[in-house]
Amino acid sequence: MRSRLIATSTALLIIGAAGFLAGCGGAQSALDTADTAAGKTKFVGSCGGCHTLADAGTKGQLGPNLDDAFRASREQGFKETQFYGVVKRWIAIAPAAPLPGSYQGMPQNLVTGSDAENVAAYVATAAGTEPTSDVVALTPAVEGKAPAAGSGPATPADGGATAP
Repeated sequence: MRSRLIATSTALLIIGAAGFLAGCGGAQSALDTADTAAGKTKFVGSCGGCHTLADAGTKGQLGPNLDDAFRASREQGFKETQFYGVVKRWIAIAPAAPLPGSYQGMPQNLVTGSDAENVAAYVATAAGTEPTSDVVALTPAVEGKAPAAGSGPATPADGGATAP
């Protein structure tokens, strides 16, 4: 009885691992078979009005700058398969506008089927590959020096932070 339980558990574990590994290869397979040239064309026509992406030559201002959004993750070693999955998911589940009358955001399923796969593959291979960024450096919220470790919050009285 115990050996049957072990055999069944082992078989389920092997089947589960095979399914997991097959699923992991899904994004790579999609990247390998996608038509990124068609994805670029579709991106320019359907997405570029809102998104900036240097490779596509788009300068949209409503949606995120995709070069800036993906650059740090790319520099940290994230894989194109991960970008593909994120973009494909965003296309499918783009959030609705938070308040009536507010910016409507990206419509769900703006592109579908093979168009969605091609756009996701194109963005995965192109976004964040340019070394420059249009992101404006932020100024610190407060000025001054941090307190010595363990001495509590910085205050103007102890030479610490002051509001700008």
